[in-house]
Amino acid sequence: MAELAATAQVGWRRWLASGRGRWLGIFLSIVFAAALLLPDPWPLPPLRLATFDAYQAWLPRIPDPNPRAVVVEIDDDSLTRVGQWPWPRDILARLIERIAAHQPAAIVVDLLLTEPDRSSPERIADALRRRDPGAAEQLARLRPNDEILAEAIRRYPVILGVAPTDPIDPNVRTTEVTQLPLLRFEGAVRSLPILDQGASGHGMMTAEPERGIVRRIPIVSYIGNQPVLTLALEAMRVAEHAVAYGISHDGGLASVQIGTRTIPAQRDGRSWIYFARHDESRFVSAADLLDQRSKLDVNVADNLERTLKGKIALVGVTAVAIPDRHTTARGDQLSGAEIHAQMIDAAYEGAMLTRPPWTKPLESAAFLLGAALVIIAVPRTRPRASFAVLIACCLVLAFAGIGTYRFGRILVDPTAPIVGLTLLYGLMLSATLVGLDLQRRELSTRLAAEREAAARVTGELEAARRIQTGMLPTRESVLRTERRIELFAQMSAAREVGGDLYDFFTLPGDRFLVLEGDVSGKGLPAAMFMAVAKALAKSAALRGNAGPADLMSIVNEELSRENPEQMFVTMAVLVIDLKTGDLAYCNAGHEPPILTRRSGDTLLLDEGGGPPLCVFEGFPYEEAHVRLEPRDVLVLASDGFTEAMNREGALYGRARLRALLESPVRRGVDPTVLGNEIIAAIKAFEAGGEPADDQTLLLVSWRGAIQ
Repeated sequence: MAELAATAQVGWRRWLASGRGRWLGIFLSIVFAAALLLPDPWPLPPLRLATFDAYQAWLPRIPDPNPRAVVVEIDDDSLTRVGQWPWPRDILARLIERIAAHQPAAIVVDLLLTEPDRSSPERIADALRRRDPGAAEQLARLRPNDEILAEAIRRYPVILGVAPTDPIDPNVRTTEVTQLPLLRFEGAVRSLPILDQGASGHGMMTAEPERGIVRRIPIVSYIGNQPVLTLALEAMRVAEHAVAYGISHDGGLASVQIGTRTIPAQRDGRSWIYFARHDESRFVSAADLLDQRSKLDVNVADNLERTLKGKIALVGVTAVAIPDRHTTARGDQLSGAEIHAQMIDAAYEGAMLTRPPWTKPLESAAFLLGAALVIIAVPRTRPRASFAVLIACCLVLAFAGIGTYRFGRILVDPTAPIVGLTLLYGLMLSATLVGLDLQRRELSTRLAAEREAAARVTGELEAARRIQTGMLPTRESVLRTERRIELFAQMSAAREVGGDLYDFFTLPGDRFLVLEGDVSGKGLPAAMFMAVAKALAKSAALRGNAGPADLMSIVNEELSRENPEQMFVTMAVLVIDLKTGDLAYCNAGHEPPILTRRSGDTLLLDEGGGPPLCVFEGFPYEEAHVRLEPRDVLVLASDGFTEAMNREGALYGRARLRALLESPVRRGVDPTVLGNEIIAAIKAFEAGGEPADDQTLLLVSWRGAIQ
């Protein structure tokens, strides 16, 4: 079974990689292009609406400086100056009269007045009849508030709103009248009959939010079998003195004709609103109109005259305490009256957004064109170049969508083609990579032996690195109980393993030995020779009481005895008398140690010594002496430091190292601090370049004959 599964997997991978995914790309392109022609395939609608919202947020409608719709707002100031809501109907009647006095083209009452006025005189009379019959009789003789408001509504071009209820599936067609697939409702909530009958027009107040956002409004819907315009278009009809309106359709609604103006719509009767930014200049406070003193203020009266004359005035509530706020496609929170006002302005300016039926075939064709480019580019070019083709296609689609929106007010969705191209690119690239992977597998079979050998070498080098590192002493292990020596040591190999070495340990007679060396060459051979040299030096030092020169002669003799590769070692050995500070040293061709006095002087210890080990057999090495003062620091640096190279090819050199040590701020500095500063200076000089040689640094400070 396992073999069958493996065979099936290989067969599937070969089919996927056949033609480097071209056939797979063609098949997926056809399927996705067909899906784009469907009504609303998931998950494209949310992405599409988000794209259209982004258009409106980035490029809102630029309104006419003289808007056709004005909002008479019942705002917080009006509630403070006139009284709490709801107001008595006689106040609303007075408000309508004050608006009408400025000769607007139409007055829209964006309020539902479904119940009798509770503050009407006859209702107050009924409440007072038992307590004060006389006052009740006087109140009962007063005219009811609803009659006063009804008279104002009959007298002026007032449009009232209706709120549809009980939606019906538009696919259920009951009569010839309802053959258009518009939104249909069983009934509607209206204002009181006495008010409703006197209105010049009735418009629907529904906004139909989509996922909580108002983007489009049903401009024509059925209530029962009767088509009804939305509140904004009904106001336009009354303002234009049009007795009726026309409907253009072809199996669905195309547009609504009101006078000389055409308002485009979708097949289901909705129309996209082209929103502008919130404009405070279109708002008039109801309190200003109701204030009697405004008659005496000529400036206020003239301003109201200019604002309202010939306009469509919408009476609506904007007070914070009375919620009538809706989120628009731009993300703004607007009142219902302002949304209707923006729709009226857009309709008069001919700036309504449209999404014609041909946009979906256009989006599908644009996807197929981009898919053809992707199918051609992915198998033939490198991933970076093919990705550039994908990005170019996506940018062209995005700018095309923005351009048609900005200059044609047409909503073209580039998101669906972009999503399809991205998925197609990913699958095509996967198929191409599968094909390449099959080729790599064939090559990997041929190179298996080489890889296995390389892995063994890598493992051996890593083991050698661990062994070499483990052979080096640590300050904590050697100086656990010794307080007279401060020491810093660090070695960095140019490769996995290196040929540098260092060691330090105590000797009989209250002495302390420090050595540093550098084997010719690099890598594993140098590391092996280093290990032998270190072991011989330590063994010779611990066996007897030899000084640095004798120790160097012994090691030279032992290493020269069997050295078929003719390798050599430079080495510096220093022995410190911990009681007196006397330093005996011998240098076999190594970088001379530098003595940094606490007083600030530096001394190059270049006396004594001889050639590198394994160069001349039996050479008589000489040693030299110098007296250390407490807090003096001995600096032993391999040639990896002095020969460090920057990007221009210049060497760090011994002069720069001595200049660093001679700085006054470094006198008497702890060896650890000084060592880190030296390493940091070398790294800064190399400026991130790879070191050309192993780098070993050893700093020793005698603290004095303390106990």
